[in-house]
Amino acid sequence: MTKGMTVDSGAADNVMPRKMLRKGNRVRESEASKNGVYYVAADNGRIPNEGEVDFPFETKDGSQHKWTFQVANVNKVLAAVSAMVDSGHRVTFEKDMHTGRDLSYIVNKKTGQAIKMRRDRNVWVIDTYVNDESGANSSQDFARRE
Repeated sequence: MTKGMTVDSGAADNVMPRKMLRKGNRVRESEASKNGVYYVAADNGRIPNEGEVDFPFETKDGSQHKWTFQVANVNKVLAAVSAMVDSGHRVTFEKDMHTGRDLSYIVNKKTGQAIKMRRDRNVWVIDTYVNDESGANSSQDFARRE
């Protein structure tokens, strides 16, 4: 896997590029796309919201998840801490001060299911895998589970 899903405490929504969609993923109109919402890029460019999709994925430990992502012409998949908290998750960033080991995780407060995050160059990432049934564009952001 090359990039995984970037956990972003500054993102307003979970967002993914259209090129990441797989066969069977259906983009539907969202409140944001209906209302003309756009995201602001680092260069101050405007990126329009194209709708939303329920996107299934698997984590490194084999657990299955399906989160709603807004679709926009972004460079990578962003998992918004605010969206996770609003959907009933606890997001914990933690480090063992004796070993230096990263202990960060996300837990679904209703089910108790946890997702481990890893710190990669001071950015937290969720290692994710998806079914290889891709659409017209292949992706380098998610790996296919072998």
